[in-house]
Order: sequence, then structure tokens, then C-alpha cells
Amino acid sequence: MAGDGEDLDDEDGDDIDDEDGDDIDDEEMPMFNAEMMVESARFSGYKDAAMALGELIDNSLQAGATKVDVLVSEKQNRVGSRRVWQAHEIAVLDNGCGMGPKLLQRALRFGDGEHHKERDGMGKFGLGLPQASISQAKRIDVWSWTDGIRSAKHAYIDIADKKWKKNGNILPADDQKMPKRWIQESGRIKGKTGTLVVWSILDRLTWTKASTIYTNSDFLVGRMYRHWMTTDNKHGRSKAKIRLVSFDHDGKEEREKWWFKPNDPMYLLTKSSGMISTTKRKVRFDTWGKSITKTYQFENEDEKEVEEKVRIRFTMASKDLREPFKGTDAGFLDYGKHAKKNIGVSIVRADRELELDSRFGVSKDPRNRWWGAEISFGPGMDVVFGVSNSKQHAENLSGVANKDWDDFSEGSETWLQTKERLEEEDYPLFCCLDVATTVTNNISKIMTTIGKARTSSKSGPKRHADSAERKGTEATKKRKVETGKEGDSDPEEELTKEQRMKKLRKFLEDIELDKGSIEETIGDILDTGLKYSFAHTHMNDDAFFSVDGIAGAIVITLNSGHAAYNELFETLGTDTKDKTPQELNQLLLKANAAVLLMLIAWSRLEDEAQGNSKLRYKDTRNDWGRITRDFLLFGKD
Repeated sequence: MAGDGEDLDDEDGDDIDDEDGDDIDDEEMPMFNAEMMVESARFSGYKDAAMALGELIDNSLQAGATKVDVLVSEKQNRVGSRRVWQAHEIAVLDNGCGMGPKLLQRALRFGDGEHHKERDGMGKFGLGLPQASISQAKRIDVWSWTDGIRSAKHAYIDIADKKWKKNGNILPADDQKMPKRWIQESGRIKGKTGTLVVWSILDRLTWTKASTIYTNSDFLVGRMYRHWMTTDNKHGRSKAKIRLVSFDHDGKEEREKWWFKPNDPMYLLTKSSGMISTTKRKVRFDTWGKSITKTYQFENEDEKEVEEKVRIRFTMASKDLREPFKGTDAGFLDYGKHAKKNIGVSIVRADRELELDSRFGVSKDPRNRWWGAEISFGPGMDVVFGVSNSKQHAENLSGVANKDWDDFSEGSETWLQTKERLEEEDYPLFCCLDVATTVTNNISKIMTTIGKARTSSKSGPKRHADSAERKGTEATKKRKVETGKEGDSDPEEELTKEQRMKKLRKFLEDIELDKGSIEETIGDILDTGLKYSFAHTHMNDDAFFSVDGIAGAIVITLNSGHAAYNELFETLGTDTKDKTPQELNQLLLKANAAVLLMLIAWSRLEDEAQGNSKLRYKDTRNDWGRITRDFLLFGKD
């Protein structure tokens, strides 16, 4: 067969042409077209310049750098009628161990370099430097030195040169001199060893100014390298300091410098961004439960039995942090807005965050900002978790983030039987599901805990005339005059203020209302004269709400653990500040559906009732309807 290396001949023994008329011969050809490979690699999945720069920072840290500078050379260019600063070249300079000539040449080849041999570090894939660099620029120059800057050797990639691009060969390192301006503008990296990577012809840069590069990368870079920049370690100092330096390419104007700060989505690390508040509150989350360590044993890529550990931990904001401050919801405070940007599960590989993943059962509920979750592991789990070569995702792990064991059951298997079968048949899937379900189950428990410990209302005492409580109070007074009917709670209105306060406080403490809500409720009733007040707390029964006449008032306790509470009150209480009209419409539809389902549930209750119970339900419905009508129409005469 032709596939076995035989010639293709016709019946007369002549060579057969292919469809294009070219003779088929025995010459070899490369599997990959260099030019097309380069173009393909430029669209390699780096989300933005921050992620591409992150790859170079990875290399610096892997090389033992303690100082890393991202240097942006800017020029003033005319855009329309304005002159604006725009990035002309970008460089990453470090004081790492540097590279010799041969290693420098190899570092620019795909799948080469040295870090891919180090199974315990951030490297390993051997793609980072060239792949990340050409995703942003057409020309990449690299200088590296191991015996003083004067010993620096140079290598390059130039896909702007059609001839170079066609063959894609990385030439041996040469002696081209390194431009002095990079070292001068840094001012702090002048050691015996180091590396400088320069991007020029920036045709695919996400952001065009140094200031916007910093603004858009500060949060991300700070989170990616928080474990390197923090001083929370046994030495009390950061393993590396990273900054962004801008300078005028023409040397005419002084430009700015910015230090990257750790950004901890767990809100545990000291000196992390977002943890200093104008409220003077101590912004630090509490650890939630004990750290969970899972151990997995499997055969790695080298067909060796290995044992890898995965660490999972959680944090939760204290109730004090979630309380309003001077009438402002905690979510609208400075640290609340910061925490909103850090919603998700932090997936950390070799002390470097791959991504903050919101697929682990994370809803749009604004309370998700009040917890943190982190999954950390070493490169030995890369194949199992599906870590991409760009080190931005753990695809296999995230792919089952919203799955459970039941989703993979066969026939009548229980979830435990499914788990046992997958452990034998598909161990990588078993590992991913084991981690994912552990994370989602704990997040669910944290959200339940937050729901039980409901914070105070931001609105304070309800003195405004159109509040439901005020209208209900005034409508009740009118009803008592017109009907002469008195409720069980009414006689206790004659008690002294001290007696009423004592009874109210005991009741509110018994239903486990928090301190702030207790004081607010007492103020509503005793100071502003309201007859009705709503309390929000977790009730250990199936009732959606309870009604209690206490000290001349009626306290309506809403069960925050009830499904109707989440569907109705949590939906209507969602922060709508940044919602689109479509999202607002969806919230209204959800709340409307919840009300209709509650009425349907009542109708079913009546339908199932028998004898006198059916009549009592009907009478109750009619009585409630009449009072509801009167209260809703009160003040509209």
C-alpha cells in the first residue's frame, strides 16, 4: 500500500501525478509550515497584555529573580487633534541567574529552554517566552548575562522580516550591544546576572499607554504573584518585588513608576490591596474550617508512580465586615467594591495563580464577595487538571466545576458507587470531581452560614411616610376606629417604654437576631411608633414567615432559609446599580414567578383540604384579602 512506502504507478509503470499535477516523489517535508505556525502561535490564547507579561515574569521568578521591572518606553503621538502618550517598546528586566549563549538561543524556541525540565517550578512547558512575546509584538530581542552586564549575549525573533518568518530559525546568540537606556531607566537592576526581554513593533498590544497597562494589570498581577510579593513568611520579606516603570523614549519628560501590590482574594495576607478601608474597619477575613489536603497517587507522563497533594482552603468575612456603615451597604464600601472584583475560586499552581474561576457554583448573588476559596497544587497535577501551556486555565478541573457525582452515574448507581467506579476507570476525572465537589459543597455551606447571620438593613429607622411599615401602622389605627376590633398585641401598647423594650429585646435575642438589627427594630417600634417590623433570620421549620405580637407591636419574622426568601426577597434586594435593562427585567420576572408560585402553593393547600378545613382556608383567604385591600389603598383616597 502507498501508506507503507510503495510507489504509486499506473498499469504502464509510469509515475502518477497528484491532483495539482506535481510528481509524487520520496522527498521528506516538514510536518509544520514555519510561517503558518508563527501566525497560529500569535493567537495562542493569551487574554491580554497582563497575562503575556505574566509569562515573562514567571521566567524571571523561576530564574531566582528578586527584582523584576516591567519597563514601558513611551512616545507622544498625534491622535486626531490631540497628542497622547503611547507605548513604543516594552521590556521585562530582572536580576535572575541569566543564561549562557546556547541556553539563550534555546529559550526562544518553542518547547525548548530549561524550565520545562523542572517539575516543581512555574515553568515546564517551554513555550512561555516566545509564545507570550509574539502574541503582543513582532520583534523580540533578548539579552542575558551571567558574568556582569558587559558579558551579555543577544538573540532575537523577528516576524516582521518576511525572510526570517519563512524559515523561523533562531540564530546563535551574538554580541549585539544592549541599549543602555533600559538599565538606566530601571536604576535598581545592575547585578552580575540578569535578563532583558524587549518587545518592539507592538501590533497586538491590548492597552496602548503605560498608565492603562498598569491600571488593567495591577489587580491581576497582584493576585497572580501574591505569594511571591507578600511579606507573610518566615523571613518577613517578599521573595520578589515587581514594578512598572514608564519613561519618555525621547528623554524629554519625567514619567511615572508604580509598584505592584499583593492582591489576596482570600483577604488573609497583610499589606494586600483592598484591606485598608476609609471606615477604619480591619479588613481581614476569617479562616473557615480547617485547610483540606487531598493526596492522589497515579502514573505520571514518565510512567512513574507519583504522589501529589492538593490543598483547599476557605475564608469568610465576619459579620461586622458585612454590616452597613453609616447607612451604606457594606457592598458599596471601598473594600466591598474591591471584594466584588475578587469573586471566584483561586486556582494556584506552584504559588502562582492561574485564574480566578467563577464556575464553581458561584451565582450572581452579591454575597459571594464575602468568602474566599483557594485550590493550590504543584506542576505534577498539570495533566490531571488540564493546565494549559499558557498557564491561564486548569481546563479539566474547571470543566467539572458545576458537576456532581450523579452527573456521571450509569444506570441505577448511587453517587458513592459512581465515585468508586470512576476512581478505578477514570482516575483523572475522579480527582477533578473530588476536588470540585469538595469546593462547591463548602461554598454552599458558607453561603448558608452568611444567610443565617443576616446583616442589618442599610436604610436605618423607617421614618418615611410611604414605607410599608408606616402605612400598615396608620391603616391599623383607622381600622381599629372603623371596626372597633382589637388585636392580641394591642393591650401591651399601654406598657411603659422600659417594659416594652425589655420584652422586645428578649424576643429578638431568642430568635437570634444580630445586635445591630435588634437595636434598629427597637428604635423603629419605640422611637418612631411603628406597629409593624420585619426581622430576617434563619428559622428551623418550613414556615416562610412567623407573626408574633410583642410589647404592643407585631414582629413579622421572615425565614431567610426558605426557598421563597431566596427567590423573592433576595432577588428584589439584589444590587441593581450595574445591571443592564435586560438583567433588571430578568430579576423582575424571577420575583413575579416567585409570587405566582406562592399563590399556586396556597391554591394547592386549599385543594388538598377536606371538610371544615377547606372552609376555614377560604374564610381566611377572604379575610386576608379584605385587610390587604384596605392596607394597600390606605392613603390613596
